[in-house]
Amino acid sequence: MDASLIKTFLTVVTTESFVAAAERIHVTQSTISQRIQKLELMLGHQLFKRSKSGVGLTINGAKFEPYARSLMQLWDEALYQTSMPEGFTGNLSLGCEESLWPELSANWVVQLNETLPTTAISFQTGEPQTLSNLLLRGQLDMAVLYMPVLRPGFQIEHIMDDRLVLTSAIENHDGNLGDDYVYADWGPEFAMAHSRWFPSLRPPKTVLQLGPAIARFLINNNKTAFLPYRVADDYVAEGKLHFVKGGPEFPFPSYAVWTENKPRELLNKALLELKHAAQNAPWIELDK
Repeated sequence: MDASLIKTFLTVVTTESFVAAAERIHVTQSTISQRIQKLELMLGHQLFKRSKSGVGLTINGAKFEPYARSLMQLWDEALYQTSMPEGFTGNLSLGCEESLWPELSANWVVQLNETLPTTAISFQTGEPQTLSNLLLRGQLDMAVLYMPVLRPGFQIEHIMDDRLVLTSAIENHDGNLGDDYVYADWGPEFAMAHSRWFPSLRPPKTVLQLGPAIARFLINNNKTAFLPYRVADDYVAEGKLHFVKGGPEFPFPSYAVWTENKPRELLNKALLELKHAAQNAPWIELDK
């Protein structure tokens, strides 16, 4: 396996740009294009499509993404196991949803490195389904997820609350939910809170269950929906999305999910440092 091809693919997915991907992994844009073309030839399918808003996955690209993340995780694990420096006594493989990095998980990793100086740590961000599958296969020891699915062998504990906030691609939105509004499915608790707040709102014409990727849908189609604050804030800072002033907010908890594949003492330390990081995570009040 050519790990550089997989790494390049995942970097383009994350940055949504060949130029930004080239800057992130310190190669030329032509190198990025060549690697993606080589990968597409190997798979026999186009993986990306270009648009005015950036680079997005094709249907086949979206199908390939979870496998790419699994391959990269396996490769990283193999490197850790075969080249762990002398003096290291163990390793931890951690992950989180992209919107929980860097405010929460970056601090978590820094604190863990100080608390566990002889433990090698690998970290990745990804989609919840991908991270859950890695946990099931034992390729991930602990992950932080917004809406974890309870599966056999999973241990789950509440860590912190984000907020679901009304966000729109329409500047100066008046807060009335009309044809521009799409219902983002953020789970049963949100559904109940949403129905209580908007008791007379007619059933939504469009219901989406896209996770953080829904932000791009709003931008591309001039729509409005509830998004986690930590998903929306970067787009708002760039002027691509706007918080709707006066809109309601709903709690959106995140959880630590882990399996018992590592010594309990090691997992306890990882969980404790995650809680410390959550206590220190920035919490910015919206301008109402």
